[in-house]
Amino acid sequence: MKEKKTKIKTAIIIAVSLVAIVLSVLVLVQVVPKVRLNLADGGTVCDGVLPSVDEALHITDVPEGEIRYLINKRMHFDSPYSLGDVMLENPESCGYDLQFVIYNTQGEMIYTSPMIAPGQYLEKDKLTAVLKPGEYNCSYSALAYRNGELMGEVNGVVNVTVK
Repeated sequence: MKEKKTKIKTAIIIAVSLVAIVLSVLVLVQVVPKVRLNLADGGTVCDGVLPSVDEALHITDVPEGEIRYLINKRMHFDSPYSLGDVMLENPESCGYDLQFVIYNTQGEMIYTSPMIAPGQYLEKDKLTAVLKPGEYNCSYSALAYRNGELMGEVNGVVNVTVK
């Protein structure tokens, strides 16, 4: 009888261990692609204005206290891991460093830009989250910082397409 109880306990321990291993693998499958994506080389913030934008569209005058910028409203990524045309520009006359955050319709963050100082732009970058191919209607926040302190934000909508 004692031997039978020992076998049952051993079987339970093995079953619990297998469930724990399966759950761990499932969690890793969800986390690892995101970590890998975040560690992959993204875009580079450059000085100047977006070279692919018509000269007349660049913002040259930003009144004190206002947040103005250029953002691509129809972002396209050839794959979930590729650089896409985010096209973010912070005008030289803007008084704030800007960071852009994009959210899907479920409120999950799918992109966070590096900080973009006045007179800088970011033409291409990678998504922060891995998205399945498709078209996503998203919201974004342009966060304005001065000396590292959040001073305000502007919100809007963008369309993100992943092939």
